[in-house]
Amino acid sequence: MSAPYSGYANGKLLITGEYLVMYGALSLAVPLTVGQSIRVGRGAEPGILHWEAGDPSGTWFTARIKLPDLEIIASSDEKAAAWLTALLKATRTLNRSFLSDADGIQVITTLDFDRYWGLGSSSTLIALIARMANVDAFSLHRAVSDGSGYDVACALHDKPVLFRLNNGIPDIRQVSFTPSFTDQLYLIYLGRKQDSSREVYEFRKKRASGFQKEMDEVTSLSDKIVRCNDFEEFSTLIDRHEQIMSSVLGQVTIKEQLFQDFQGSIKSLGAWGGDFIMAATASGYEYVKRYFAAKGLEVVFPFRSLVKSTDLTPGK
Repeated sequence: MSAPYSGYANGKLLITGEYLVMYGALSLAVPLTVGQSIRVGRGAEPGILHWEAGDPSGTWFTARIKLPDLEIIASSDEKAAAWLTALLKATRTLNRSFLSDADGIQVITTLDFDRYWGLGSSSTLIALIARMANVDAFSLHRAVSDGSGYDVACALHDKPVLFRLNNGIPDIRQVSFTPSFTDQLYLIYLGRKQDSSREVYEFRKKRASGFQKEMDEVTSLSDKIVRCNDFEEFSTLIDRHEQIMSSVLGQVTIKEQLFQDFQGSIKSLGAWGGDFIMAATASGYEYVKRYFAAKGLEVVFPFRSLVKSTDLTPGK
């Protein structure tokens, strides 16, 4: 690996297809205006990789890793350090020369968003390391994750994507998702960080039978949603998506559970029960802010402020 090096990868949100994307359902995913950057330089200490990770609150993780062994010498968080070294070692299996000498290296990664928000701290790092090592990002993802890889697709693409797995291989199509009612969509953080890997594991474990009918309908809904330019129709489509996933997961929808009196539609994004939701309402931004503030939820984004826009014609 050569230094200096710098890179950037986009954060992500999964708009449709949560859980079922792992089994081949078509899903709509969007890259975000926030993400993660990486800066690599020569370190002052030979044979040591100094790693420092930060987010808007400051530095949250540091580690000293022995080179070329990739063994942890010291860290501020054992779990994070173990995941990081597993990622680096998986990268080396794909590129034997990666971090293979004993020169000192310093790496600084910086998230644009709070690491607890679930917007892609892991997937952006996978994409950044893959680019740095000149290896396939999806091969690296499969080596360290059981997820579908839609988040890595968002990290690498600057436009929304329709994503599906065909026999385990990502099929990615860049699309537009800029409907005329974008100003009536909002993204709200629930304040309950989900462990995506754990959620995937639990879903796979309890999945006793197939959901082909539900997968087919979610695929149809994903295609319709990305092409939809009518607010009422869009609300109906996301409500139906929530009903399908409620049946698949055996859980009530987030609106039924927490927001029954909300004037509009609400859809879970990604793992149910945590991270972000999407609200669709004609009642305006001030109503949305007041409503969720009364529920103790202060992190509210207009959709267009957090999702990367595109100048393509909607649905094309």
